Amino acid sequence: MTKAHVIFDKDFVIGDIDRRLYGSFVEHLGRCMYRGIYEPTHESADEQGFRNDVKELIKELGLTAIRYPGGNFVSGYDWKDGVGPKEQRPARKEMAWNVIETNEVGTNEFAKYLKDLDIELIMAANLGTGSVMEAGEFVDYCNTDQGTYWSDLRREHGVLEPHKIKSWCLGNEMDGEWQIGMLTAKEYARKAKEAAKIMRWMDPSIELIACGTCTNEEGHKSFGEWDRIVLEETYDYIDYISLHRYFNYDPTKQLFYKMKDDISDIPYFFKDLQNFLDTVINAADFVKGKLRKDKDIFISFDEWGVITNTSAAPGGTAQEYGYANFCLLDAVIYGGLLCTFLNNADRVKIACQSLLVNEGGMISTDPKGKAIRQATFYPFMHAAKYGKGVALKPVTKLPTKATNHHGEEATMTVSAAFEEETGNLNVFLMNCDLQEDVEVHLDLRSFGKLKSLGRIELYHEDCFAGNTFEEEYKVVPKEMELASSQDGKFTILIKKHSWNVLRFTR
Repeated sequence: MTKAHVIFDKDFVIGDIDRRLYGSFVEHLGRCMYRGIYEPTHESADEQGFRNDVKELIKELGLTAIRYPGGNFVSGYDWKDGVGPKEQRPARKEMAWNVIETNEVGTNEFAKYLKDLDIELIMAANLGTGSVMEAGEFVDYCNTDQGTYWSDLRREHGVLEPHKIKSWCLGNEMDGEWQIGMLTAKEYARKAKEAAKIMRWMDPSIELIACGTCTNEEGHKSFGEWDRIVLEETYDYIDYISLHRYFNYDPTKQLFYKMKDDISDIPYFFKDLQNFLDTVINAADFVKGKLRKDKDIFISFDEWGVITNTSAAPGGTAQEYGYANFCLLDAVIYGGLLCTFLNNADRVKIACQSLLVNEGGMISTDPKGKAIRQATFYPFMHAAKYGKGVALKPVTKLPTKATNHHGEEATMTVSAAFEEETGNLNVFLMNCDLQEDVEVHLDLRSFGKLKSLGRIELYHEDCFAGNTFEEEYKVVPKEMELASSQDGKFTILIKKHSWNVLRFTR
């Protein structure tokens, strides 16, 4: 058994936690939308064709925002194909994933779906094959009340009230070789700036998210430099810069860039994510200083996840899609990534797990049967439910372990959220060590006398155990008692490869 020392002080505040930190991502990819969220022939489908069983799990998950409709898909997508009477919508060859897009689901259907669920829609505009004017017209269609061609067309389509979509992405992964209409940094910066101008002229209240470098993986040559160039051109016109990252510990599953990490390297993932954030935040602050600006640029980390054997390979490749069979270890990684976002709450304001259903999904569906929670469902649900208020800065001494490719790395990631109004303090602890339990000495003295509300533990002896349609509750969280303390000091055993939530109130 190893030991860890963790201190949280009520006055060491990182920043306010934005509710959109608990977002997800829905793309017309595999069985995420069609035969996942939307399946008109399913026995649970509502009048619009959306599965009610999936809807109930989304509510339980606590999602606050969903980015839509892509993703690589959006760079070849004409939003006008997805509005108006369904029987008049064209079927198109979808180039990103090499399938036929029927356009059965489009802007109005999905916007209503999310409104009914009280989930904010983050809309992506096509800056691959799409023009800057088409992006502006899209905003006009969605957000203008009436009196223009596009707003009146929306009303003709039966949507009388504007969608009032607040956050808009200026394209997707535009520095990726796999992207339809890939651009250089200078080309994208100019196009994004002009699109931003037109979109804001259509609706001055919107927030805009520019494409940052789409990954920090080895081999992605535009990393870092792309962000500086884009920011220097667009700084006055945008509010966020977008980042994406998928983590993979299985060398047999390769995507675009060859990776070497294996299961021993998991402790490095959280440092790698922190390095990614630091690099882009520093680039944003460098440009802020260079241009003598007052405002900060925030991070929209609007695709993040863990690679599985069903994960989609980009580049127009025809693929078979099932559902992501995540295991406990993947859920533990999810917990560590969520802790890292919380520990950067001052700059990371939006984060979208990818994808929501089936392909990469926290929810899996049987086309003829039920919908189930993957193991990754639970850390996300816990963070969304308890990670509110302000994030607190951890002061730590954590155990380390040797990795095969990155030296010694910490095997724990921790974070905490405090709500002043309720007095609730929630501490999140992830242990990704595959062999060692950890004795954690937790110091919360600055809060005074704390009442323990309990503990949640997600653990299974087999770190590769997961939930399936045949055994859907194999990996589930367990509610446990947590002793109170008179002096604010606690000693807690954190099991190997586990995710934990400690709940307190003043």
